Amino acid sequence: MTTIQTALSAVTTSAVTTVKRRDVLTRRERACLVLTGRGQSEKEVAQQLDISPNTVRVHIENIKRKLGASNKSHALILSLLLGETELNDFDDTDAALQL
Repeated sequence: MTTIQTALSAVTTSAVTTVKRRDVLTRRERACLVLTGRGQSEKEVAQQLDISPNTVRVHIENIKRKLGASNKSHALILSLLLGETELNDFDDTDAALQL
């Protein structure tokens, strides 16, 4: 079993069922999550989106709250499971952020 499969199997069904609809995240929240998932720092995300690093932190906290996640990694996994993001969103070879 791969690391991702192990992580996904560790997510409880109750955590996933707390959010049942798609498009829970705003476009800007999704952009912050995807760029963070690509390994960018809060400062880099802020520069790319032309917002402050504090705004990035607020977006990440809102994402965690909306998805019921305990940390950023958990939020990334839940966003994949809930259809908020797709694996190819995190492919950093794609220069344009298409959300």
